[in-house]
Amino acid sequence: MKTDLNLLRILLAIYETGTVTAAAERMRMSQPAASAALSRLRESLGDELFVRNGARMEATARAQSIIARTRDVIEVIDREILPNPAFEPSRFTGDIVLCMSEIGELVFLPRLRLQLRQQAQQARVVTLGLSPRELEEALHDGTVDAAVGYYPDLTSPAIKQCPLYNHDLTCLVRSGHPIATARMELSDFIEGEHVLVKDGGRNQEMFEQELATRKVERKIVLRTSHYMSVPSVLVDSDLIVVLPRALAEFFVARGGVRTIEPPFEIGRYDLKYYEHRRYTQDPKVQWLRAIIVELFATVPFPVNTRA
Repeated sequence: MKTDLNLLRILLAIYETGTVTAAAERMRMSQPAASAALSRLRESLGDELFVRNGARMEATARAQSIIARTRDVIEVIDREILPNPAFEPSRFTGDIVLCMSEIGELVFLPRLRLQLRQQAQQARVVTLGLSPRELEEALHDGTVDAAVGYYPDLTSPAIKQCPLYNHDLTCLVRSGHPIATARMELSDFIEGEHVLVKDGGRNQEMFEQELATRKVERKIVLRTSHYMSVPSVLVDSDLIVVLPRALAEFFVARGGVRTIEPPFEIGRYDLKYYEHRRYTQDPKVQWLRAIIVELFATVPFPVNTRA
């Protein structure tokens, strides 16, 4: 015989309050609904369960035999099963796993790690670089807690997205580059020699589409899969590289190179936080999300604020 747990809660409420009306108030339901629930219980258990004695309802022997165990079961369910387990960052000794691009690790990870370290000193921070398909599976399985970056292929409704900030691309050249203006002319861009970085990110693909739309071709003389080698390549040449602004300003701060604006506006894109909706209510994920969103809202990461 199967009985709705909520019916047993009503049984206990009637027993403790003495009336159906008072039990309904405690359960935040109407009196007719409570009476109907009691009728279903009586039919299900084959017993009156309560008989009236003056103004109160008194439990039958059958009801009394059920109530003692019912109270214990409901207390266990409410205390140990239904509540989300508490997450205490200061005691957490496991892994905090993030998917980030090379740029994310280089520019954003140091500050993010410090924020995480302040609250979860015993935790291990792990970053991975995954393809969109691998990333979606890892978020679904919970092997990755969250992703931070530009992942336009994560379009599944099961993936929750939260924009962190709006970003763009710029150009980087050596400090003594012949083009001395703040923005290069289109002729400079076309006639100059370029480095193309294919690191697996989608921002360069977006830029290539912009060039195709404008029917602009550039001279690619060096192709590489990593941004880290770019500054050392630029300082001894007149090469030009197009790259995310946050990364460009990271390199500028270390000397030897400077930014220069391309000859036309480049489409902007959102850097986002991603998590799987299976874990939206998970206390650890909620804590991590709050830290990341607050960090990007309050810390002035290098970012272009031009409209």
